[in-house]
Amino acid sequence: MDARTRRIANARRIAVAWRYDVPLVLGLTVLWALLWGSWTPLTLLCGVVVALLVTQALPLPAVPLSTRFSPLHSLRFLLVWAGLVVAASFRVAWVAFRPRGVRRSSIVLVQLHTTSEMTFTLATLAVSLVPGSYVADVDLRRRRLLLHVLDTERREQVDQAVRETRTIEAMVIRALGSHQDVSELADPLPEVVR
Repeated sequence: MDARTRRIANARRIAVAWRYDVPLVLGLTVLWALLWGSWTPLTLLCGVVVALLVTQALPLPAVPLSTRFSPLHSLRFLLVWAGLVVAASFRVAWVAFRPRGVRRSSIVLVQLHTTSEMTFTLATLAVSLVPGSYVADVDLRRRRLLLHVLDTERREQVDQAVRETRTIEAMVIRALGSHQDVSELADPLPEVVR
């Protein structure tokens, strides 16, 4: 390897480190300080040392992250998602305390748009945190979620759960999905075949 090729390889390695490793080390250091409940210089130094040991001794494969971030769509996602969580919490509380209880629940197969692992995972986490539904299975290859939905006596309630899931996915994609993810929103969903 000649000197020029080595310089380019080193420059790439430094660029990758700044893009992935530095934010990871900073995040782990903050997590360390939060766990200890102390922000002293000694705690932060120990956090940096532990973070460097973890990232260098136990390296993880690089996860392709989107460089696209929309503050406006992120704010919209947080507001709408928080509204869904609050409304679903009251709905589940009502179901728990009403005299007749839960008569019927459903298992629903939901087809999603995104093919990105990271966006799919974030959307799945956001869906699973809304009370009243539980992500029972994930099929990334076919872009599907299997949801257990509480209290679905009418078909409209099942359709509402599917709409909410797809709305959450679309908001996650618009907030921080890649340009390819955003373009996939316009594509028709594949036919769901079991």
